[in-house]
Amino acid sequence: MTEADDGAVGEVIEYCRTQAGLLAGRVETMAAEAEDLVEEIDAGVADLRESLADREAAPESDADGDTEPDVRDLAEAESSLRERQATVEATETRMRLFQNLASDYLDLAGDLLADHEAGDTDLDDAVRRVVAFEAERDAPAYFDERETYLDLARRGDPADDADGGVDPAAAADAASDDAAEE
Repeated sequence: MTEADDGAVGEVIEYCRTQAGLLAGRVETMAAEAEDLVEEIDAGVADLRESLADREAAPESDADGDTEPDVRDLAEAESSLRERQATVEATETRMRLFQNLASDYLDLAGDLLADHEAGDTDLDDAVRRVVAFEAERDAPAYFDERETYLDLARRGDPADDADGGVDPAAAADAASDDAAEE
């Protein structure tokens, strides 16, 4: 194994760690968004309680004694709160998925490092493992603005992405190997 192979496998390992870091950053962003929604929900619940308390103390009615507009307003507010709660729950589910993928990327990086240090993996094997990993987990769906090794392998494009995230030689090897397997 050459020094170039050592460095290239190191880049594949670093790629996995970078992907994990990007996913963790997305989780932090989603957590902040969910927290904002929870605060809105709490404020909405407080407003509903206040409206109900006011209504019980002195029910408003129109000239005919109809309280229907108040009930309709409360029902709309409740519906809006339920929608926000569903959004929070969906965000929490997405956060768990992103956290799991980040953890899996770190595990893969650790496995690649251990195997490389033991002499059990080379550049081609490392890239194949990352491409297979990303295919199994549909990793490209988690990265809106960044190409994964799997994206490049599917395209057969050895070009490096603009931010230097993919090793051109490794991507070319992965693309040819992945195309041969399909």
